[in-house]
Amino acid sequence: AVRGRIVQEDGFRWFARITPTRFEQHSIRTETDAFAGFVADAATRHHLDLSRATFLGYSNGANLVSSLMLLHPGLVERAALLRPMPVLDHVPATDLSKVRVLMIAGAADLTYSPFAPALVTLLSQHGAEIDARIVPSGHEFGSADVAIVRQWLSGSAAVAQAS
Repeated sequence: AVRGRIVQEDGFRWFARITPTRFEQHSIRTETDAFAGFVADAATRHHLDLSRATFLGYSNGANLVSSLMLLHPGLVERAALLRPMPVLDHVPATDLSKVRVLMIAGAADLTYSPFAPALVTLLSQHGAEIDARIVPSGHEFGSADVAIVRQWLSGSAAVAQAS
Protein backbone atom coordinates (compact mmCIF):
# COMPACT_ATOMS: atom_id res chain seq x y z
CA ALA A 1 0.00 0.00 0.00
CA VAL A 2 1.12 3.53 -0.70
CA ARG A 3 0.01 6.87 0.66
CA GLY A 4 -0.26 10.37 -0.73
CA ARG A 5 2.39 13.05 -0.29
CA ILE A 6 0.10 15.98 0.53
CA VAL A 7 0.07 16.76 4.26
CA GLN A 8 -3.32 18.20 5.15
CA GLU A 9 -5.64 17.99 8.14
CA ASP A 10 -3.11 16.04 10.24
CA GLY A 11 -2.78 13.30 7.64
CA PHE A 12 -1.59 12.43 4.18
CA ARG A 13 -3.77 12.88 1.11
CA TRP A 14 -3.31 12.30 -2.60
CA PHE A 15 -4.61 15.74 -3.56
CA ALA A 16 -4.92 19.10 -1.87
CA ARG A 17 -8.54 19.59 -0.86
CA ILE A 18 -10.22 23.00 -1.14
CA THR A 19 -13.52 21.82 0.38
CA PRO A 20 -14.67 18.30 1.25
CA THR A 21 -15.87 17.86 -2.36
CA ARG A 22 -13.57 20.19 -4.30
CA PHE A 23 -9.91 19.51 -5.07
CA GLU A 24 -7.04 21.64 -6.34
CA GLN A 25 -6.72 20.68 -10.01
CA HIS A 26 -2.97 21.27 -10.37
CA SER A 27 -2.44 19.03 -7.33
CA ILE A 28 -4.55 16.27 -8.91
CA ARG A 29 -2.53 16.31 -12.12
CA THR A 30 0.88 16.62 -10.44
CA GLU A 31 0.26 13.85 -7.91
CA THR A 32 -1.41 11.57 -10.46
CA ASP A 33 1.58 12.01 -12.78
CA ALA A 34 3.95 11.19 -9.91
CA PHE A 35 1.94 8.09 -9.00
CA ALA A 36 1.87 6.97 -12.65
CA GLY A 37 5.67 7.18 -12.66
CA PHE A 38 5.83 5.18 -9.45
CA VAL A 39 3.52 2.48 -10.87
CA ALA A 40 5.45 2.22 -14.15
CA ASP A 41 8.78 2.07 -12.31
CA ALA A 42 7.52 -0.55 -9.84
CA ALA A 43 6.14 -2.66 -12.70
CA THR A 44 9.47 -2.54 -14.52
CA ARG A 45 11.64 -3.06 -11.45
CA HIS A 46 9.59 -5.97 -10.08
CA HIS A 47 8.52 -7.50 -13.41
CA LEU A 48 4.84 -6.89 -12.68
CA ASP A 49 2.20 -7.48 -15.34
CA LEU A 50 -0.16 -4.55 -14.78
CA SER A 51 -2.82 -6.22 -16.93
CA ARG A 52 -3.17 -8.73 -14.07
CA ALA A 53 -3.13 -6.11 -11.29
CA THR A 54 -6.14 -4.80 -9.42
CA PHE A 55 -5.90 -1.30 -8.01
CA LEU A 56 -7.86 -0.80 -4.79
CA GLY A 57 -8.55 2.69 -3.49
CA TYR A 58 -10.61 4.08 -0.65
CA SER A 59 -11.92 7.66 -0.60
CA ASN A 60 -9.05 9.95 -1.69
CA GLY A 61 -7.16 6.84 -2.86
CA ALA A 62 -10.14 5.82 -5.00
CA ASN A 63 -10.14 9.31 -6.48
CA LEU A 64 -6.44 8.88 -7.30
CA VAL A 65 -7.10 5.59 -9.09
CA SER A 66 -9.95 7.07 -11.14
CA SER A 67 -7.71 10.02 -12.06
CA LEU A 68 -4.93 7.59 -12.98
CA MET A 69 -7.28 5.75 -15.34
CA LEU A 70 -8.37 8.98 -17.02
CA LEU A 71 -5.01 10.77 -17.20
CA HIS A 72 -2.75 7.76 -17.86
CA PRO A 73 -4.81 5.28 -19.89
CA GLY A 74 -3.39 1.79 -20.12
CA LEU A 75 -1.88 1.60 -16.63
CA VAL A 76 -5.06 0.41 -14.91
CA GLU A 77 -7.23 -2.33 -16.37
CA ARG A 78 -9.02 -3.37 -13.17
CA ALA A 79 -9.91 -1.26 -10.15
CA ALA A 80 -12.06 -1.44 -7.04
CA LEU A 81 -13.05 2.03 -5.84
CA LEU A 82 -14.56 2.46 -2.38
CA ARG A 83 -16.38 5.77 -1.70
CA PRO A 84 -15.09 7.58 -4.81
CA MET A 85 -16.26 10.76 -6.49
CA PRO A 86 -15.22 12.54 -9.68
CA VAL A 87 -12.46 15.07 -9.01
CA LEU A 88 -11.24 16.27 -12.42
CA ASP A 89 -12.79 19.45 -13.79
CA HIS A 90 -11.50 18.72 -17.30
CA VAL A 91 -11.29 15.14 -18.49
CA PRO A 92 -9.25 14.30 -21.58
CA ALA A 93 -10.58 12.01 -24.31
CA THR A 94 -9.59 8.62 -22.95
CA ASP A 95 -10.34 5.07 -24.09
CA LEU A 96 -11.20 2.94 -21.07
CA SER A 97 -12.73 0.07 -23.07
CA LYS A 98 -10.28 -2.43 -21.50
CA VAL A 99 -11.03 -1.27 -17.95
CA ARG A 100 -13.26 -3.07 -15.43
CA VAL A 101 -14.28 -1.10 -12.34
CA LEU A 102 -16.09 -1.98 -9.14
CA MET A 103 -17.47 1.10 -7.38
CA ILE A 104 -19.00 0.92 -3.91
CA ALA A 105 -20.80 3.90 -2.40
CA GLY A 106 -22.23 4.17 1.11
CA ALA A 107 -25.97 4.87 1.22
CA ALA A 108 -25.57 6.94 4.40
CA ASP A 109 -22.50 8.81 3.08
CA LEU A 110 -24.33 12.09 2.64
CA THR A 111 -21.25 14.02 1.50
CA TYR A 112 -19.76 11.74 -1.15
CA SER A 113 -22.42 9.21 -2.18
CA PRO A 114 -24.42 11.79 -4.19
CA PHE A 115 -21.38 12.16 -6.50
CA ALA A 116 -20.93 8.44 -7.20
CA PRO A 117 -23.46 8.30 -10.09
CA ALA A 118 -21.56 11.07 -11.90
CA LEU A 119 -18.36 9.02 -11.72
CA VAL A 120 -20.20 5.92 -12.98
CA THR A 121 -21.46 7.98 -15.93
CA LEU A 122 -18.06 9.54 -16.60
CA LEU A 123 -16.15 6.25 -16.63
CA SER A 124 -18.90 4.54 -18.64
CA GLN A 125 -18.84 7.30 -21.25
CA HIS A 126 -15.14 6.59 -21.70
CA GLY A 127 -15.86 2.89 -22.26
CA ALA A 128 -15.18 1.33 -18.85
CA GLU A 129 -17.26 -1.63 -17.69
CA ILE A 130 -18.71 -0.57 -14.33
CA ASP A 131 -20.18 -2.67 -11.54
CA ALA A 132 -21.69 -0.05 -9.19
CA ARG A 133 -22.94 -1.08 -5.75
CA ILE A 134 -24.36 0.67 -2.71
CA VAL A 135 -23.92 -0.61 0.83
CA PRO A 136 -25.90 0.50 3.91
CA SER A 137 -23.11 2.46 5.58
CA GLY A 138 -21.57 5.89 5.65
CA HIS A 139 -18.14 6.89 4.41
CA GLU A 140 -16.47 4.15 6.45
CA PHE A 141 -16.04 0.73 4.89
CA GLY A 142 -16.71 -2.62 6.50
CA SER A 143 -17.60 -6.26 6.06
CA ALA A 144 -20.20 -5.62 3.33
CA ASP A 145 -17.50 -3.94 1.23
CA VAL A 146 -15.08 -6.80 1.87
CA ALA A 147 -17.64 -9.39 0.76
CA ILE A 148 -18.45 -7.47 -2.43
CA VAL A 149 -14.79 -6.89 -3.33
CA ARG A 150 -13.95 -10.54 -2.64
CA GLN A 151 -16.82 -11.74 -4.83
CA TRP A 152 -15.93 -9.27 -7.62
CA LEU A 153 -12.25 -10.27 -7.53
CA SER A 154 -13.22 -13.94 -7.79
CA GLY A 155 -15.24 -13.13 -10.89
CA SER A 156 -12.38 -11.01 -12.28
CA ALA A 157 -9.95 -13.88 -11.81
CA ALA A 158 -12.26 -16.25 -13.68
CA VAL A 159 -12.57 -13.75 -16.56
CA ALA A 160 -8.77 -13.23 -16.69
CA GLN A 161 -8.15 -16.99 -16.83
CA ALA A 162 -10.71 -17.43 -19.60
CA SER A 163 -9.13 -14.74 -21.79
